[in-house]
Amino acid sequence: MTPAPVKIKKRLRLRASNRFKVLLCYLICFSLPLLWQWAGLWLVYPYKLAFSAPTIADTLAQLLPAPPAALLEAASAAADPLAGGHQVWSQALQIRDLHWQRFVLVCFGIAFLATLVLQLLWRILHGRAINAAKQARRAKRNYRLTQLGIWLLNAAVAYGLWYLGVSKITGRTLWDLLVYFPPYVLNALAALLCFRLAAPPVISGKHGFFKRL
Repeated sequence: MTPAPVKIKKRLRLRASNRFKVLLCYLICFSLPLLWQWAGLWLVYPYKLAFSAPTIADTLAQLLPAPPAALLEAASAAADPLAGGHQVWSQALQIRDLHWQRFVLVCFGIAFLATLVLQLLWRILHGRAINAAKQARRAKRNYRLTQLGIWLLNAAVAYGLWYLGVSKITGRTLWDLLVYFPPYVLNALAALLCFRLAAPPVISGKHGFFKRL
């Protein structure tokens, strides 16, 4: 009798996440707030909100106990002239618009970069393949805490933007709200999607809490 053929079991291979898909997920998710802010300031603002900016330089100068000379000069340049023709008045409004747009970009940049850094830090800390089950439970708990922190961070920066500038806009409309505030919501949603869809392979799975791309 010939011996029965021995079945050789194939070595199990862990299915790693597709790095290209992960990178694509990050690019798509975090490009949305950037595109919204860009479209708001460079496409919508010139046609809907031009010459509507608050005197943000003057507000910041009053807020600081010892404002720098450059800030005082900026506030003076953007102030309504007591005397002067239409050209002087128009120039002051243009300077005010420029200061305001830069302030909006700085606020958004702080929230955007902080959101991205917090999300990437979470990914780095939970990407080690040691005690995967414990790592997954810890990652899930820290994901919720980090995501809560991201929401609070973006809400705090958005409130600062409202308190220092948007609330002082005379005759503000729905366009003001649509230009300035949705990027902060998109920041937090981008982090949320990357948490759930682009987690490290060691804590993600097809039917797991963290999905594997």
